[in-house]
Amino acid sequence: MSNTKIKAVFLKLTVVFLFLWVCFFNGITVADSPRNLVREGLNFYDAEKYNDALNSWKLASQIGSKEADFLLGFLYNGVLQNDKEALYFFTKAASSGHIQAQINVGLKYERGEGTFIDKEKALYWYSQAALNQNDVAQFRLASLLQEEFGKVEESHFWFSKSARLGNPEAHLALAANFILGRGVEKNLTFAHVSCSLATFFSRDIASISRSIQLRTELETKMSIDQIKRAEELSRKCIEKKFKECMNHLTSEGR
Repeated sequence: MSNTKIKAVFLKLTVVFLFLWVCFFNGITVADSPRNLVREGLNFYDAEKYNDALNSWKLASQIGSKEADFLLGFLYNGVLQNDKEALYFFTKAASSGHIQAQINVGLKYERGEGTFIDKEKALYWYSQAALNQNDVAQFRLASLLQEEFGKVEESHFWFSKSARLGNPEAHLALAANFILGRGVEKNLTFAHVSCSLATFFSRDIASISRSIQLRTELETKMSIDQIKRAEELSRKCIEKKFKECMNHLTSEGR
């Protein structure tokens, strides 16, 4: 056997030995891997054995599982009703890059749950998830920028990003922007298109009703040609799977 092969085998054996030593030193078996502990905790949770779920997820958290950190935050946020502990574990998971945890931390700071209200920190955590292409985070970020910081152009940008990913509430927000000229030039045709797309993407009756009602009100202020143009653009959006459509609307709307 060549020296290169001998070195490779020695390296593999060293890695295996270190892994087994760490497991032995910490009293953790292979069966107690983070993934297995998370799954075990989920089974306990489904069986409503919440203390057992808590223990399993805490063990997984100690081994470095960000999914366990998120689930601990979820458990404290819901069944155990402890906002401070929920924030602690959501933040731990968020700091490791867990996107939903980043959104939840943003919500906690925005609402002052388990902490003081801090809109700047909420903005930071929404931004982290938004940069990871999460449409809900992009919508929350856009809403906060608009309502609390008055940054309407930046807000319109993030509403557009969220809308590209199919968020119906973001489409409704874009419609309002086009109607009011908020962060963008007024354009009733584009507002009509945004309402139609909101209707298409919505999955609940209340959201569908809002978008249809707004579109109906818009049509009373639009010419027949504007309505036809809007309907034509909406059809093209659906045919082209929306991406090109949103690029067209945001570029022409600026």
